[in-house]
Amino acid sequence: MPAPAPPSGGRPTCYRCLRPQRCCVCGLVERADNRTPIVVVQHPREQRHPFGTVRLARLGLRQVEIHVASRDRQGLTRCPPCAPPGAMLLYPGPEATPIDTLPDPPTTLVVVDGTWSTAHKLVRDNLWLSALPTVALTPPRPGRYRIRQAPRPSVQLSTIEAIVMALSALEPDNATLDGLLAAFDGMVEHQLAIEHQHRRPRE
Repeated sequence: MPAPAPPSGGRPTCYRCLRPQRCCVCGLVERADNRTPIVVVQHPREQRHPFGTVRLARLGLRQVEIHVASRDRQGLTRCPPCAPPGAMLLYPGPEATPIDTLPDPPTTLVVVDGTWSTAHKLVRDNLWLSALPTVALTPPRPGRYRIRQAPRPSVQLSTIEAIVMALSALEPDNATLDGLLAAFDGMVEHQLAIEHQHRRPRE
């Protein structure tokens, strides 16, 4: 899927990752050769969020599609069905199967991208999403998304963390996935350094 159009005006922007050039993450991303295709259904608020991590998935995964939902006249956030037969939805819930216990990998892993609230609305508003069998993660440690606060950081991860953890469970022999988390950590550290610099008192 082609990248969305870069924002016009303002600071110089990288046309690939859509971040300001001084915060460009393209040089941090190493290509990951995922065997399980990823389909991301993105809430429209996330498309241009400056700290969104789906751009890392778009830059770094060999097999990935990103579909941005839109609001209809009823105010519902809709996305046309884009999951092939045999797909599963990465989404927590009482009926979700732990992903590391699946006997066979899904044909495609569908991931919703948004805050906890907007991700819930995406699943609620799209019957094809809620009809998919669900799989869930059990994070071994809190998420590392320190530039964006999650309501429950001990169990809620950024989208790229969730994708990498899920793919690692499905493809435990895939050593190319680690580079995506390294790029994510680099993006977080760079942003924290900028914020720290801005907080320093002027002499």
